[in-house]
Amino acid sequence: MDARTLSLPISTLDYKQPDTVQIGSPVSAAIDMMQKGGRGCVLVVDEDEQLAGIITERDLLRHVSGQRAAAADFKVERVMTADPETLRASDPIAFALNLMHFGHFRHLPLCVWDDQGEAYPIGIISTRDILEHIAIFIENQE
Repeated sequence: MDARTLSLPISTLDYKQPDTVQIGSPVSAAIDMMQKGGRGCVLVVDEDEQLAGIITERDLLRHVSGQRAAAADFKVERVMTADPETLRASDPIAFALNLMHFGHFRHLPLCVWDDQGEAYPIGIISTRDILEHIAIFIENQE
């Protein structure tokens, strides 16, 4: 592996389509979606499908675990990280690694923006996606 690998766009990775829930949904809906898909996060969107936030396993542990109220009683906006860091699929893999490292993130939404600067999620990139890509690259070099 060399520096060129990290300068490739994120779109060269096998990133996932995002699972989304609407603002106002119960946290239990996000948990069900994460369990069903085997994912570590779900994106929160508004009624226009614009990105509003992200809910990760860490958010659930921090905000829901140990609460006396059931997850069905919490709304996603109470638990989500609002306005998360995002990237474009055309950004280099190195950008994702940098944001993940310094922000202590394991997941980053990939978005496209309209003329008004509104973000619409098109994917999600995880540290696992990047590690799998690097591992395949290393295997092919041997």
